Amino acid sequence: MQDKLVFDQTLEGLFIRGLEGRVTPSLKSQLRNVGVDLDRKLLPAYTFETWCSCVRVTARELYASIPSEQAYHALGERMVDGYRSTMMGRALFGVLQLLGSPPRVLGRMQQSFRSGNNYTQVRLQPLTPSRLELWVNEAGPTRHLMQGAILAGLRGSGVQEPRVELTRFTSEDATFLVQWRQD
Repeated sequence: MQDKLVFDQTLEGLFIRGLEGRVTPSLKSQLRNVGVDLDRKLLPAYTFETWCSCVRVTARELYASIPSEQAYHALGERMVDGYRSTMMGRALFGVLQLLGSPPRVLGRMQQSFRSGNNYTQVRLQPLTPSRLELWVNEAGPTRHLMQGAILAGLRGSGVQEPRVELTRFTSEDATFLVQWRQD
């Protein structure tokens, strides 16, 4: 089985762009201790375990006063908002905005996440014209990061009033109810 890797543009989206001005010397030191040195050029890819460690220490450092689920969710939103300003992100979101309808945008979710890692798998189950169930193979606490990322991705694609609710999860995957305003 292939190692799960998270690509540099994902880390750039979160740590360089999404958290611009918020990465403290203490957080930089903690990130260096888990394998990411923000004072050097980012590596092309990092292991999923390194990524999870980075997200964990960042959530603890920057969002210590709120529950970890909310901290991860906030980091997921910041990651996607920051990723949108990367070269790869601008291209991706340009395509997503052209797709128009939320089901078409969500239908590209796997390809969208695969621009930032090599492992994400997504399955969609339409429920109504403005609701669907989205399954993703995101494990552990990063499911809340994924929830925030999906929400920010929908907003960034022009979807009106998106909502993303975690409905089920196991240690290996998560299922979300995704809703939006139907025009």
